[in-house]
Amino acid sequence: MSLIARLRALLQRGSEPKTVISVHRERQVAVFSILLVLLLGLPLWWTTTRVYRAELPAAEISQFSPQTTFAVPVKFYISAETLLSPAEIASIEQSVQSRVDAQRKPHAAGEWRVRYRVSVHSGSAPDAPGHYTLRLRTGGKASAIDVGPGRSATVSVTQPSIKPALVEAISAMVADEELRASAVGKTGKHAALKYAPEYAVTLTLLNENPVDGAVVDWDIEQAVSEFLQPFVDELRPLARLSVTTQVLHHAGPPPVSMIQKNNATYLTHDMLPHFVNSPSWNFASIDPVSPMLNFVLFVPALASQPVYILGDQASDAEKSAFLVSQWGGVSIANLPKTTRPGDKVVLSLHELQQHFGYFISQLRSLVGIRSQIFQATTLSTIRVQPATSTGVSGWELDALMRRWLIYNRQTAISTLQSLIRLVNSLENMVVMDEIKLKVDKALAALYEIDQALSLPHDYLSAFSSAAKAASFAESAFFDPSMVSMLYFPDQHKYAIYMPFFLPITMPLVAAVKKILAERRRRKQTDNESKQD
Repeated sequence: MSLIARLRALLQRGSEPKTVISVHRERQVAVFSILLVLLLGLPLWWTTTRVYRAELPAAEISQFSPQTTFAVPVKFYISAETLLSPAEIASIEQSVQSRVDAQRKPHAAGEWRVRYRVSVHSGSAPDAPGHYTLRLRTGGKASAIDVGPGRSATVSVTQPSIKPALVEAISAMVADEELRASAVGKTGKHAALKYAPEYAVTLTLLNENPVDGAVVDWDIEQAVSEFLQPFVDELRPLARLSVTTQVLHHAGPPPVSMIQKNNATYLTHDMLPHFVNSPSWNFASIDPVSPMLNFVLFVPALASQPVYILGDQASDAEKSAFLVSQWGGVSIANLPKTTRPGDKVVLSLHELQQHFGYFISQLRSLVGIRSQIFQATTLSTIRVQPATSTGVSGWELDALMRRWLIYNRQTAISTLQSLIRLVNSLENMVVMDEIKLKVDKALAALYEIDQALSLPHDYLSAFSSAAKAASFAESAFFDPSMVSMLYFPDQHKYAIYMPFFLPITMPLVAAVKKILAERRRRKQTDNESKQD
């Protein structure tokens, strides 16, 4: 039979009157056809549209919690003419640890717990962070602790009070820092910035009015090399400071009304937060990523000079520098009285020395270096020798390293736990393999911290691992694929798929309902026929 004949037969069959059985059969075929399409289409749709979620190590991350005490080892070596016996060393260590533990404040619920674990040994300490030498000197009239710029100190004691003086000295060097380390990460007003692997330091010479005043320049390259570079080199194992310089002329006056009296101009402490004229003074950085630290050498107009900061006490009446929390610092450069309008003045290395001393002091505060790192004692007088050549001592650098280590570790753990909670709360959030890889690297770095702080106490490796853990954790949390899903709720998916499935679903439900009704009617008719 030809194709045309077949089509003609089908058309003739379609024109024949349909019986109840044929209609019912066609309806069943239609319903089952739709069901078949759905049974095949739904798995295909589910497979092609389901969200990929890499399995994150939630169990391992949950092992890190604030309730788990983080132990930071600190080792002291006692160097004396007459060596102390092992029993005496053990007794000193036990007394120091008991005293430090007794001064520890109770921890609140959810508060991070940090414990400094002190160990005492005989001999001289290696030249490494976290290892300190105490040189014992007997025969003095009074107990005193002379702290050098490195990682050593001299403890002068009378013969009968060797053990109490050593216990007092070591406790003073540990207890106060542990208390402050436990408060790392707490909210509040702080002058210091948060840790960053790199800071952009900008030194600016700001001339208020060169038209009616002097044209000012500075010997900045030599000053940076002489005064600032040693500090930058000391801090490099922890953070990199990139230094840039600039000169801004015609800066304009600061947006404050200074006080004129006694042939001088004064700034009060209330004026200092408003002194920096950010809209007019251009402090743009060439590094858009790293936190910026600004240090301004401000040259006032000749008509206003000399300019000083009016202190609360008579001894503070003529200060010329101040700190701006989490921003930078300002130092005021008053030119010689013989300066006349139009003169060209170059600030020499000697003239810049005082201002750079202010800048380094301000920079120390902004990165979190504390000058008073030792607790006051009742038995001994503590005399600290400043590190004038580098701007930071070994004790201060180690304290900063421990503070940043604890902060980065807490940041990494908190970020990873927040990521797990976020993923669990959003079931349709995409978790790519790249996210899992970053989480695994952060978790591995957290384990490396504990390994590095075990024997032989490698502080630098522990600090590096903590910084990597925080970096990987934040990179995973703020990944673009994660952030985008925060703004895609389930209602959006319902609005997209409803126009496709609703036109198919309604006829299908109606057809199934009609078939069931006809089946019940036929069954009822058959029962009545049998009864008759």
